[in-house]
Amino acid sequence: MLSNEIDNHKLIYHPESVTQWMNNGDCFPVYVEIGLTDKCNHRCIYCALDWLTQDGLKIEKDIMLRTLEDMAGNGVKSVMFAGEGEPLLHGNISDFVKHAKDSGLAVAITTNGVLFDREKAEECLPYLSWIRFSVDTGDPEVYASVHRTKQADLERVVLNIKNTSEIKKKKGLNVDIGVQALLIPQTIDHITTLAEKAREAGADNLQVKPYSQHPHSKNSFCLDRDLADLEKELKSLETNDFRIFFRKNTIQRLLTGAAYDRCHGLPFFALITASGYVVPCNMFYERSDYYYGNLYKETFHDIWTGSRRKKVMQAMAEQNMNACRSACRLDPINRYLHRLKNPEPGDVFI
Repeated sequence: MLSNEIDNHKLIYHPESVTQWMNNGDCFPVYVEIGLTDKCNHRCIYCALDWLTQDGLKIEKDIMLRTLEDMAGNGVKSVMFAGEGEPLLHGNISDFVKHAKDSGLAVAITTNGVLFDREKAEECLPYLSWIRFSVDTGDPEVYASVHRTKQADLERVVLNIKNTSEIKKKKGLNVDIGVQALLIPQTIDHITTLAEKAREAGADNLQVKPYSQHPHSKNSFCLDRDLADLEKELKSLETNDFRIFFRKNTIQRLLTGAAYDRCHGLPFFALITASGYVVPCNMFYERSDYYYGNLYKETFHDIWTGSRRKKVMQAMAEQNMNACRSACRLDPINRYLHRLKNPEPGDVFI
């Protein structure tokens, strides 16, 4: 099962990469998120990428297979299939998951779960470290409204979680089955119901995270409410086999803001888009001046070590951090790396 560090960062467990970064200012990423397609079967009202156009793009199979091998050979440790759209809409998702694992990568999927049926679970689960179902609410009507889909999809996703859990137990697999809920006004009163359904379906955990406004997104939500009672209620549903991760640290980081003036974490992380572009983070979708390169033209290795990426990294170093998303994925990493670069006097006392 996952540890409480899900609400923090795990870069401290990669000292070789951190040392290389400290000495050289760069390294190959530890973790890469991959968008296999820009198509999605839901239109969630909170989607951070609602400003992107959907052109029905899918990354080509041969390009992806080659890239997975290339990344593994250059020290990348893990990949997560998610991206601009729903990863299960790519017909080769099972091939990619298996090939990534066979190449030496740890593999994960984030999905709305509608398409993760028993067949997909049988194909993918043996090769996954974890899978996360984005469900958000246990109420069918609210679910349909938030995900902008039909109510029956919630029942289908819960069934898929149940089947996934059964396959995990039957095969004795070491894979974490998580459910995710985003805290927005529409979902907050129905997350306890979701926790009950997730527990009953055999999920390993429920992760409750705050909404963070993407600077380019059209949507905006404000949740001005004390969350202590909700956390307490959710924690009461925990068992030895089912945990609640209430992301208080992320909530606190949203409130306090960034204490660093540049994004130190970019060398440890990258995104691959459905078009094959390698980009710094999701702030730069459709910002071609910040693309590192394209996998249809160059290998991942050549893109990462190339002159264009160095120029982009320099431009990123000169950017105003105020334009970035608050409490983003790299935020806890940035806080840690900033402290390494700028130690406080008391840090010498361990």
